[in-house]
Amino acid sequence: MRQLFNPVFLIQFWVLATFAIKNPIIPGWNPDPSIIRVGDEYFLATSSFEYWPSTPIYKSKDLANWQLYSHAFTRPSQAQLYGVPTGAGTWAPTLSLVDGKYYMASMTRWTYDPVARVWPRVMWVSSHDLKTWIWGIYQCEVNVDSGRCIGEYRSLWNGTLPHNSSARPEGPKIFKRDHWYYLLIAEGGTDDLHRASIARSASPEGPWEAAPNNPILFNGAYGYDNLTVQSTGHATLFDTPEGESYVAFLARRKINGTSPLGRETFLAPVQWKNGWPIVNGGQPIRLTQSFGNATDQVLPPKPFTDNFDRANLDPSWYQLRIPYTTNFMTKGNGANGITFKPNVFGLSDRDTPAAILRKQTSLNMTFSAQLLPTNSGLGYGETVGISAYLSELQHQDIAVSGCVNSTGMCIVTRLMMNTTTEYDQVRLNSTSIASDMTLHIRAEPLSYTLGYSFGINGTKHWLKELPSSWLAFAPTNWFVFEGASFALFATGTGQPWPPHAPEVGFSKVTETYYEEDIPDYDKW
Repeated sequence: MRQLFNPVFLIQFWVLATFAIKNPIIPGWNPDPSIIRVGDEYFLATSSFEYWPSTPIYKSKDLANWQLYSHAFTRPSQAQLYGVPTGAGTWAPTLSLVDGKYYMASMTRWTYDPVARVWPRVMWVSSHDLKTWIWGIYQCEVNVDSGRCIGEYRSLWNGTLPHNSSARPEGPKIFKRDHWYYLLIAEGGTDDLHRASIARSASPEGPWEAAPNNPILFNGAYGYDNLTVQSTGHATLFDTPEGESYVAFLARRKINGTSPLGRETFLAPVQWKNGWPIVNGGQPIRLTQSFGNATDQVLPPKPFTDNFDRANLDPSWYQLRIPYTTNFMTKGNGANGITFKPNVFGLSDRDTPAAILRKQTSLNMTFSAQLLPTNSGLGYGETVGISAYLSELQHQDIAVSGCVNSTGMCIVTRLMMNTTTEYDQVRLNSTSIASDMTLHIRAEPLSYTLGYSFGINGTKHWLKELPSSWLAFAPTNWFVFEGASFALFATGTGQPWPPHAPEVGFSKVTETYYEEDIPDYDKW
């Protein structure tokens, strides 16, 4: 009978129990989560980097099912992202609620140019409704009405790691519980060493006492090439109305060593012992774990369909950087379709191309986009298509364009792998784009496949396949903090869109999701 109390047995029993919340709670790249509870509702903000609108805020009533609620920055004056490279832009929001007003501390970084030496700018904003935000600056103790510093700049706590470039203490969050102030930070950079550590003090000014069980969250302690869930950190602790404690944090799902979806938002239960938090019972974070008593999550999710029949885009679509021209137009008024206003820029340019993007939210799904018909053909360089997009350095495209070195139109594929580009074309026996032509990207845990079809139930012609690892990292000396997105785009490929060229766009986008079945251990 003693075997019934074996810790391994207890862990297995916990995993197999039927509860509701499963990780990641917000799939697709949504890093640096900051969460607050307002009554019986929860609001969670994440980083968005060079994507626009900036800093998404999600809402939930049960911690299991989340909806995109708003974006903090929707005006260029709030977050200037002109020409920023991948990985720069808006980082690390922290939400709080004081006397009925919402506040957010965040930051922007404009470039990594070592000559320019442009460092992050810290921002302080406030709002009464989480939708309309007021601009300000925050680097120290502030007046919450004006956002101005009213005290000296203080060095609070440098964390638990050796004080060198790999420590990178960041994302500080201070909260009060009972008679203690707690300072929760991220350490170890953004990769496998990423972790969460905590200290406490009787005063918000310190001195700070580090927790005896630091780091309180660190899946890397069990082996970087072992568990699927890695890079756990950048956490926020909070309580439910029932007094239960949880931690929201970022983590990567490592798939054969890489993470195509980037850093996603996770959740874990917290217990308190001797005034210190114990995350997940002191056990590692596993994908098969479930917990809580919320409404069941629907997995796999129902298909997403967008006919672009409204005046405004669905808020889950983004643009790159800040648009300064009109790059697209939805038909609206019940008519289906989105038309693009192509410019000289494409997805490889550090500017704002005529493109809209949605975060990839599943490791096993198909992204399909039906093209609008045209009344004439496309010339060389005139291109409309879709992309599995990571950055201006790494995107995998399938499109319709004028053929290279011949007349007529072609289906073209372009695969970007580090400094090499693999370009192929298949000639179309048509002088225009047909109304039933659809482009597809089949995303699986280990691969992306590009193809096309004609007709509602037409055969899919698959043209190119590449490992998913090419949507997981940047070339040497570059940074990518995002995960994969799917893009609709049109471009003149370095030239203005000719006045005689046809109007191009899409009539419908469909995302179909399948069971992921990702193991707890990164063994493929």
